[in-house]
This record gives sequence, C-alpha cells and structure tokens, in this order.
Amino acid sequence: MNREQWQPFLKLWSEEWIAGHDPERDAPLDERAVRSGWLGFAPASADEVAAAEARLGRALPPSLREFLLTTNGWREAGNFIYRLAGSSELAWLADADDSGWIEAYSDTEFAEEDDEDHEDDEDIEPDGEILARSLRLSLDGDAAVMLLDPNDVDERGEWAGYWLASWSGMGPERFDSFYDLMYDQYTGFHSLREGRG
Repeated sequence: MNREQWQPFLKLWSEEWIAGHDPERDAPLDERAVRSGWLGFAPASADEVAAAEARLGRALPPSLREFLLTTNGWREAGNFIYRLAGSSELAWLADADDSGWIEAYSDTEFAEEDDEDHEDDEDIEPDGEILARSLRLSLDGDAAVMLLDPNDVDERGEWAGYWLASWSGMGPERFDSFYDLMYDQYTGFHSLREGRG
C-alpha cells in the first residue's frame, strides 16, 4: 500500500472514529485530533525513516514505510491499541520497556499448551520465539500489543504482523502484513461499535 492509498483510508478511519466517539463511555479524544479530523501526525521525512532503518539494522517493510511517510505514528489503532509508534519510537520488543511479553509467552506452561495446540504441525514456531525477534509497533494499549516479524517475509517484502492481548485467551494472531493488521483493527472497531450507532 502506498501513500496515495494510506491517506484516504486513514482519513476515513479518523472521521469514523471521531464521529463514533461516545464521551460517556470512551476515553477522551486528543483535542488536536478532533480539531484536525486526523488521528495521525505529520508525515515522517524520508531521512527520519532511513534513520529508523539504520538504528534497527533492517529496511522496514513497504506498508509500514509508506504508513510512516503518511503519518509518523497514530492514535487509536482500534479499540485496544491507543498509540502506534512513529519512526523514532519503533523498537525491537526485546529492547523495549514491555519486553515482558516475551517471557510471558516463553513460559513453560504457555509453551506446553502451544505445543499441544499444534502438535500435528511441525512448522509452527513457539510464540515466545516470534515475540523475541519482533518489532514492537504499539506504545500504549489495553494489555495488548502490535508487532511485526522480520523473519516472516513475503515476496513483496512485507513482514507478518501480529496482534496479541493477554486477556484474549489466545496467542498472537497472525496477519500477512502491517496493512492487513491495520485493516483488521479498523474493521474491529466497527464490529464493537455496531450496537452504538
């Protein structure tokens, strides 16, 4: 997905999120976002993205790269992720403040349950190993995190995306790309708000 595609999608997301906001039930919205009608930020420059890639030691996948060149971070990425990182805030989960996710999903009990769930599939990797090498996208959430796996890359250079919530009762949910992960978050907030108009 390129900038010409991200911009209208994110603008629609912003408009629908702001219009569907219920001040009595939802957390307050950032006043700047309400005034501008945009949940994002100013675009990152090509130099800022290049600096992030140099710091991380990897070229970013195309959909994330174009996203950052459209908006350098994002507010309200679905119902349970409150803030996505900008280019300077991207970090490997293993190096981040919330690296405890790795230990939690490497725990022997979780690993044994995961093995039982996938005992017939030898290609399934333990959740803890995926998390240990993943790029953390989210900065703030309701015991939830969004990640990209640099070892699971398709022919377009897209990294597999993951959404994980400790309260979901499931392990990381896999998506083919950052865009697919974001689109799922977009449809998810519609699903939860349907009954509220």
